Amino acid sequence: MQQASSNAESVSERNGSGSGATGSFIENVEDRDRPGVPTEGTCDVSTWATRNPGARIIQPHRSRQISEAQRASWAIAREHRAAKKALLDKAMQEYLAQQTTKMEEITFKHNVTVEYLKGLVGGETHYHSSWKVQRHNALLHAKALEVNADCPCGMKYSLKEIQQMVKDDERLQNLSQEEMDQYVSMLKEHRDTKTHGIRANNVAAARDVLVTTDKIAKELNSLRNCTGIYATLLVTRGHINDSIQSTWTTTDNSAEFWEDVFGHQIADVARQYKQWACTQNQDLVERDSLGSLRKQITKAISSGLEKITHKKNIVMNYHNYETAIVEMYGVRLVGWPEGVKFANPSVISTVVEARKLRDALRSGSCFWKRLSKNELDLFVTELNSRRVAGDTVRKPRKKRSDAGITRKRKAPIGSKENVQARKKAHSSHRCNLPKSIEFISTSDEEDSEEA
Repeated sequence: MQQASSNAESVSERNGSGSGATGSFIENVEDRDRPGVPTEGTCDVSTWATRNPGARIIQPHRSRQISEAQRASWAIAREHRAAKKALLDKAMQEYLAQQTTKMEEITFKHNVTVEYLKGLVGGETHYHSSWKVQRHNALLHAKALEVNADCPCGMKYSLKEIQQMVKDDERLQNLSQEEMDQYVSMLKEHRDTKTHGIRANNVAAARDVLVTTDKIAKELNSLRNCTGIYATLLVTRGHINDSIQSTWTTTDNSAEFWEDVFGHQIADVARQYKQWACTQNQDLVERDSLGSLRKQITKAISSGLEKITHKKNIVMNYHNYETAIVEMYGVRLVGWPEGVKFANPSVISTVVEARKLRDALRSGSCFWKRLSKNELDLFVTELNSRRVAGDTVRKPRKKRSDAGITRKRKAPIGSKENVQARKKAHSSHRCNLPKSIEFISTSDEEDSEEA
């Protein structure tokens, strides 16, 4: 368990399944979800949603008001369901006992094992389809928006009722392709909003972060048990008005890495990370500005090139990419997005193109690939054939404006070379001097010897 410094904020930690540590800052903050009314001429920056006014917002679920009569009715319904479930469990136990007896008879008669027979009886095909928008789901979504729009919480129609409404609606059963495409697009946008939308208030945002980080911590600990990895997760809020609790998670003794290598405990690192994030003060648009995207692209391409070539100081060459990169190092950048010019990120002029390239690098669809010997030989052969044909394979360097003009060699001002020469001569002369004797007798010693 990690301890913060004496002048640090209070820290609470817990062990993660015996395989790591999890910590967080417990701060006494005001209720940031109920900020004061902003005065005229000021901008409301109390929540992540108000700092991104043009973004889509995930509407929070409102809790329904439950009366005492409803609570009593639900309690009776729970007891009734529990009784029905007990009867079903009893019937299933009787059926399984009969099934076991029957399976033993079949295995004895046909000379097969019980495991083989169970595989035949309970065999199933594991087919996982992609989560695509289907026509039926699009119609259900459209009908739900229509009938549940003005219904109060707790009074909305159930899925079964909406399905029956869709079947009974002749208009929905006879839609044109254009109308169907519109409903599909609406459902796609709804799903995208649920995945990438902004939480409406600080309470919802903090709860989302808490639940998600807990899932990630469990996955990291499970991955540690399966693969033996070491991992560190740092999460902090991005604005001083957010109520998100800064937290960290480590597997095994990964927290000692920060203290041994960087000289800081994990709590101090998380605190500095929070301070850095809050000083950024950027919304979604500012985080994805053209300058920021260019930096992210350049860093992703350079780091990938260093990793695949194992050369730290290698520089990406866009002008002579085929000769200076592919031919020399045998690697190629695969999956460059269509519609984006292959050039230095500094010449990308639109945010759309820069974001498209950044997303491709981040998702892994655009990546560095090492060419096999056959692929490299084929590429070099094609390159040589282009050279023989007279094509410009390597872009020549730009000539100087004074190329061809004789320039006089300037005499060294201050004569640094002469100073270095004198120093060398002086040192060499000093090396040739005779060495002094190790012991020198004093006059007192000489007088005592004469006596």
